[in-house]
Amino acid sequence: MAEKLITHVAVFIVLKNEAGHVLLQRRANTGYLDGYYDFACSGHVDAGESLHEAAIRELKEEIDITAKPDDLKLVHVNQNFLDKAYINFTFELDVWQGTPKICEPHKCSDLQFFDKNNLPSKCTVNVRLNEREAFASKLSYSKITPKEYDALMGEPWLA
Repeated sequence: MAEKLITHVAVFIVLKNEAGHVLLQRRANTGYLDGYYDFACSGHVDAGESLHEAAIRELKEEIDITAKPDDLKLVHVNQNFLDKAYINFTFELDVWQGTPKICEPHKCSDLQFFDKNNLPSKCTVNVRLNEREAFASKLSYSKITPKEYDALMGEPWLA
């Protein structure tokens, strides 16, 4: 009998400004890719929560932004088999209210918009996967294993 897969679910939000630049935060003190830039808003989906509800909650918790669920557009689904099995859902968001700010300084050491063609050298897997798709506003899919991580990131996966 095949082993059952326990899968975690997370959401990521590609927040874009008027110029089309993407908001990234530098991870800090999390124990996972600290020092790397990630989408400014991401997190686990809580029990009983829809993907859209999780995204809206994370926007408020992490960067004090409000948005409508209908303004979230699903652009990427990723199966991640690095340290734990994850299914990651990435949404694009062009319309929101508020001014992004760091609300969790114990997890984030920088927050700024970057031109999608000139991202920092150290970005997380999910940022690189969306960059590979040219931040297209159409749905794409990927799967990441340690071997695929090495090829995408240009560095070995360290479990």
